Amino acid sequence: MQSATNAIEGFMILLGEIVSAFLHKIDQYEVRLKDLLWQVKENNDTKLLNKIAENRHEILVWKNFLIPFIEVKTGVVEAFGEKYTENVHFKRTNYRFERCQNLVRAYEEEIRGLIDFEDVVSSFRGNEIMKTLTVMTVLFTPVMALGALWGMNFDSMPELRWKYGYAGALILILISTLLVYWFLKAKGWTGDMLKSKKKQKYVD
Repeated sequence: MQSATNAIEGFMILLGEIVSAFLHKIDQYEVRLKDLLWQVKENNDTKLLNKIAENRHEILVWKNFLIPFIEVKTGVVEAFGEKYTENVHFKRTNYRFERCQNLVRAYEEEIRGLIDFEDVVSSFRGNEIMKTLTVMTVLFTPVMALGALWGMNFDSMPELRWKYGYAGALILILISTLLVYWFLKAKGWTGDMLKSKKKQKYVD
């Protein structure tokens, strides 16, 4: 402040120190964001989605903090003319401000990328769950159909008196289930849901 030759320079020095404090806070935010980027790979769950939302809110707060600086910077030029833009203190403060803007813009893009990534993973999980439930329902359709048939109380059901009726029913259920599975497998509708899975990332 003692190096300032007028009030405008002193004000820009003060403003530059405030922006410098913002930069320090943004550097701390950068560390947390990097940790979050790697957590997405290691542990992708609802808690992590909440962290992403918190970081997105924080970056919006940073953008809101920068708006008054835009007004002040343009206001100085508007009120006192462009001759003050050549001052070293104005330039230093302006460089710091532009650095803040660039960092906030870059981090906002990273947050947007994380949200898009979460959307892709959530959609993939939802599709896999629905596909799995559908395949399992189709596989057990013969069991449910035959169980409903033999659960009826008709007077004339000769298979109930067969000596090997129970074994025959089990064999019929097994064969019909295997036929349904073979049909689904031949069509390629089972995907990788029935394959053994090793430890994976992102979509565990």
